[in-house]
Formats: sequence, C-alpha cells, structure tokens
Amino acid sequence: MLGRIVDWIDERAKVRDLYQSQMVDYRVPKNLTFPYVFGVLALITFAIQIISGIILMMYYKPIIAHAFDSANYTIMKEIPFAWLFRHIHAAGANFFLAVVYLHMFTGIYYTAYKKPRELTWIVGWVIFFVLLLTALSGYLLPWGQLSYWGMVVTTEIPTSLKDAPILKGLFGAIGETVSIWMKGGFTLGDIALGRFFALHVLFLPLTLMALLGIHLYLVRAAGISNPEGVEIDKKKEGVPFHPYMTLKEGAFAMGYLAVFFFFVFFNMSHFLPADNFEPADPLKTPPHIAPEWYLLAFYEIFRSIPSKFWGFIAFNLALVFLLILPFLDFSPIKSARKRPLFFIMFVVLVISSMALTILGLMPPTPANAKLGLLFGAGFFLFFLSLPVISFLEWGWYKAKGGQE
Repeated sequence: MLGRIVDWIDERAKVRDLYQSQMVDYRVPKNLTFPYVFGVLALITFAIQIISGIILMMYYKPIIAHAFDSANYTIMKEIPFAWLFRHIHAAGANFFLAVVYLHMFTGIYYTAYKKPRELTWIVGWVIFFVLLLTALSGYLLPWGQLSYWGMVVTTEIPTSLKDAPILKGLFGAIGETVSIWMKGGFTLGDIALGRFFALHVLFLPLTLMALLGIHLYLVRAAGISNPEGVEIDKKKEGVPFHPYMTLKEGAFAMGYLAVFFFFVFFNMSHFLPADNFEPADPLKTPPHIAPEWYLLAFYEIFRSIPSKFWGFIAFNLALVFLLILPFLDFSPIKSARKRPLFFIMFVVLVISSMALTILGLMPPTPANAKLGLLFGAGFFLFFLSLPVISFLEWGWYKAKGGQE
C-alpha cells in the first residue's frame, strides 16, 4: 500500500528524477576537504533555529511589561521543557554565526568567490548581513539589562554622522532620524520591542529562507569550488554527491550536533550571561557595554578611531570590502596553495579579525585603542593588497605561458 502511494506521488511530482539529478548525477571534486562541510552545518543550525524559535514564539509576549517575565519565568520555569528550547535557540544563534564565519573564511582561503561564483559570494554576503540583523533584533527580546543597553548603544551609532567634517547639519539630521526610527521614538519602548519582534520572527527569517534557496541554486549551478582551483567537468569528472559527500557530511554533522548539545545541556553560561537575567533598567547603566562576540570586530574598528564619524565609515567599509571581494581579487590563479603572497595576507586577515574580537571585549583604554587601530589596519590591508597581488600574479601567469 505504501509503495503504491509513493509511486502515485512520484508519477505526479517526479521525486525520483529530482533525487537522481541532484544527488546521484550531480558530481563534486573528489578532493573536497573538511572546511567544505561548514555550509551544510549552517543549514542544519538554521533549521534548528526555525523550529526552536516557533516553540518560543508561542509563549513570548512582546511588550515591555511582560517580555522579561515571559522569557525568564514562563519559558524557563513554568512551561515544561520550554527552557530546553530557549537553550537551543540561544546556543544555536552563536553556533550559527560561528559556522557562517568559518564558512566565509573558508570561501576566502579557497577563493570560492572567483568566476563563475561571484554572484554566489554576493548572495552569501547578503545572507551574512541579514543574519547579523536577525541576531541583533533577537538580542533585545529578553529585555534584560545587557539586551537593553546593548541595543541603546547600537541605535545611537547612526548619530555619529553628526561629526562629519562637512555638511554636519545634513548628516546629523539623517543619523538622528535613523536612530529615532530604530527606537520608535526617543527611547526604547514597546514600539521598538514590537518592531524587533516582528523583524526577528517573520520578516528576516522569511528573507533568509529565500536567500538560502537562491544561494543553494547558485552553488549547484556554478558547481562546488576545488581546493586546487581547477574546474572539473561536472558530467564526467568528480564523484557523485551521494553517497560520497552525504556520508562524509553526515558524519561531521553528528559530531557537530554532539558538541552543540553538550553546550545546550552543560555549559549555557556563555550564551545566557547572568547579567541578562536582571530586568532592563533605563536608569542603571552597566559599567562596560559591548555587543555580542560576532559583532565585536566591527565594534572595535568603530570605537578605536577617535572620530565617531570616521569610525562609522570604517566599520561600514569593512562590510563593503567583504561584499566587493570578487572584484578586488582578479588574479588568474585560483588556488591559495599556489599564491604565497595571498596566503600571507590571509593570515594577516585572520589574526587581525581575532585580535579585534578580543579587543572588543576589553575596556576602551588608550592602549587598547592603539591596538585596535593597528589590527584594524591589518584587516583593511588584506583587501587593499589584493589588487596589487593580482597584478603581480598576472605577470607570473603570463611568464609561465598561462600555467599555474
């Protein structure tokens, strides 16, 4: 009976043909390494976030009179096992961003943004940006002390435009208007909480779903990049995606989920800090306010520059450079293993990004500001060096007769 039902569905939906073309006939390079699994881990974590978020949405109340209690009493203590879904969602947000960052750095190292994958990278950047907005909007919802003051600082950042060296009145008015719009008034209240709730549970997740669908289509259309930088004939070379890649990714996914649930059950202090179990108090400013770790590098770039205006420009430029990366690196050589100068600058990028993240957690002292400027310069140096490296490698490429 079940077989007949399956045959009936397949006759109309062509599920077996779709499976054959996308899983068996689709071929990938046989030398794919461990970092290529981060994309799949990101998809798994996104699914976890959607499921856990739906459960939490049933009990959360997006008004400031009840937001804190609904998050910290109703969910954590009154509803059976709702605490588990909050743990999963809080840990998942951090794991999601961590996996996405690893996925991005893997793409940079293996130059997965080069032709014909420029559009894949651009859509991936949009996913990253929307994901940051999703995490930021969700951070306010518990209405704890850290959530409230972290969002106060975030919504005040656009007002730094008033320090522009020219047209201060115009830029200041724009920045102030954006800040007021984000807060829904002159202070954070029910309007802001309602807006961020709507963005977090509806608009941004639906946008992410659409973008992920486009991203996956582009990955399949252009093919998965090769660590050696050599394109394969997708019809003749490589190995079938199933079972070779599905089994490998499945094994890594099981290990990833084991680590993930270890933190969920035994080590949630990293994701639910004790200070955020204190209700938001607009009259009590915490001694040191810092955003979540996944924004610390951009935050450190912003605050280490004495001028708030130029700090605002700098951290936005950091995002823009990531977006236009495919057009900065026009070297004909694709494999980072054959690009010693690129590899050196990639190491500078990684070290600078890690250092900026660490400094973002530290007090804003003059010494830390100087270190922030130093490592911020290292971050930008990677992107600014790519055109120079590309010109040099074009010369080497031609000298070798077009051979890598």
